[in-house]
Amino acid sequence: MADFSANTRPFAELDRAGRTRRLRRLAETALTAYAVPVARLTPLGRGANTTFRVDGADGHRYVLRVQRPDGPDVSRVRSEMRWLAALGRDTDLVVPRPVPTRERDLVTVVADPAVPEPRTCVLCHWVEGRFVDERLRAPQLYAVGAFTARLQLHGSRMSGLDRGRVDDLTDFGRAQVDGFSDAVVERAVAAADGDPRVRAALERVRAVRAELGCGPDVFGLVHGDLHQENYLFHRGGVRATGFDACGFGHHAYDLAVTLDALGPRPALREALLDGYRSVRPGTATTDPTVLAAFIGLRRVQRRLY
Repeated sequence: MADFSANTRPFAELDRAGRTRRLRRLAETALTAYAVPVARLTPLGRGANTTFRVDGADGHRYVLRVQRPDGPDVSRVRSEMRWLAALGRDTDLVVPRPVPTRERDLVTVVADPAVPEPRTCVLCHWVEGRFVDERLRAPQLYAVGAFTARLQLHGSRMSGLDRGRVDDLTDFGRAQVDGFSDAVVERAVAAADGDPRVRAALERVRAVRAELGCGPDVFGLVHGDLHQENYLFHRGGVRATGFDACGFGHHAYDLAVTLDALGPRPALREALLDGYRSVRPGTATTDPTVLAAFIGLRRVQRRLY
């Protein structure tokens, strides 16, 4: 017998599968904002947001993302889509290409009685490719490094977008101009039960950030979360997804995220840096001391959030 109570249970009490079933109806409503004939909607399991593969009756495939309620607001999601659209116009880098609504907006906000709050939704063209992870080889990381450098070069030219800092202590610094003020550092250390390693890591990256400055050669709009679940490969080329964490920050932080996710695989780490330097030689971004400081920051962020 069907469990009809599942339809009346509070959304917060549902498991991931139950929430996805509720959000599917919201996703179907969101798709009516687009001139896309939908043949099938399939939930995808990856990521913090809820995503659906959309098989179009026109033979094309898309991804619909239903934004999590504690994620970026509508303005910031729209800015993310604007960067992706600009990358599609200005470069040959393969990234998700946003599909505009019938009203020519890059986002749509949808409400459903079974979901507690309205959700921001975006539709993008499907990115073909495969994730490799444990079978990664040095030539692939070389390509990821070159891709990252080109992405950063484009991001350094972007302005006027509503995206936050990725290399701050975000949650601790929201109410303060400086995400690394003394008060923010003290709160972070307290949240880590007074661990002196957290204080040392934050003091080190604060000094490195100050020394680097924020010129376009070291700072700009970056992906901010380019690990093995957000880059994939197709016919020898690298592609990137997962731009919902993008924001402004130091290029070294962007690289540090990728390096840290690789773990202790020195050949892959060096290949990544070699690929990066093939596009951007002579930059302070690949200095080992600088990268070590931002890897330390990334680990503190992951520990505290």
